[in-house]
Amino acid sequence: MKKIIVISDIHSNYAAFESAFNTIKEIHPDGIIFLGDYVTDFPYPQRTMEILRKCKSAYKCWFIRGNREDYLLQHRKNPNDGWVYSSSVGSFLYTYENLTDDDLDFFTDLPIYSEIDIEGVPLICACHGSPKSTTENILLNSSAQLKYAKRIKGNILLCGHSHHRNTVKIKDKKIVFCPSLGLPQDGEKYGHSWITLLTSSDNNWKPEFIDIKFDADTLIEDYRKSDLTEYAPIFSECIMKSLQVHGDIAYQCVVLAWEKAKKDNFKGGKILPEKYWIQAAKELKII
Repeated sequence: MKKIIVISDIHSNYAAFESAFNTIKEIHPDGIIFLGDYVTDFPYPQRTMEILRKCKSAYKCWFIRGNREDYLLQHRKNPNDGWVYSSSVGSFLYTYENLTDDDLDFFTDLPIYSEIDIEGVPLICACHGSPKSTTENILLNSSAQLKYAKRIKGNILLCGHSHHRNTVKIKDKKIVFCPSLGLPQDGEKYGHSWITLLTSSDNNWKPEFIDIKFDADTLIEDYRKSDLTEYAPIFSECIMKSLQVHGDIAYQCVVLAWEKAKKDNFKGGKILPEKYWIQAAKELKII
């Protein structure tokens, strides 16, 4: 029997990651699979990278690249892409400026899809969004689920990106949607999130979602002391609010902000003026 931990969508939530690391030590797994989106959204990404290094030193690890890493690497190639202090892209800029070249090199070498072959147990197929894209969300797309279930070589596909936990069975195969450790969205209690445990049994893998408790109050205190609140003012409020209600508050806010901008005939590009973020945040009672 083998035990494999799966961690997805940390989003720089070092408090939840550190707590998960302590839980993992009690489980004694045979390895850890990471499904991408390691950084952005929370402050001090270097703390997350340090815990990643601790994991690499203590366990066999497999790493997948997420869409957040793609954004950072695209900025590295094109630093004149317009990233500025703003709720639209300020979190990305802050994260980029707090990472090292070694960190970015690490992300560059990661695949978006991997077939993980561990001796004596079934093949594990792993991706962030889908085997073809870091941004594709197949959680609610049954046709895409069927398509990828047919294509994978193994009988299990691990997906992150959706931030929700679920298992979909398609004939003799299953797709496991692994929840976000950093920004959970399944109605968990305040200060709780999840990792996934895979246990091999009878030529199959059994998924189990493990509750992780972390100090959300201290995390928010650290957030308010950080420069990230200056880089992305309203976006930061959205992320902190998400910890309390376990919903995608930033998405709700940006959608409403764009609606207001369009009514105002805004034609200034992809970066919204902060005033629209503020209007949306007030209407949603975020601020």
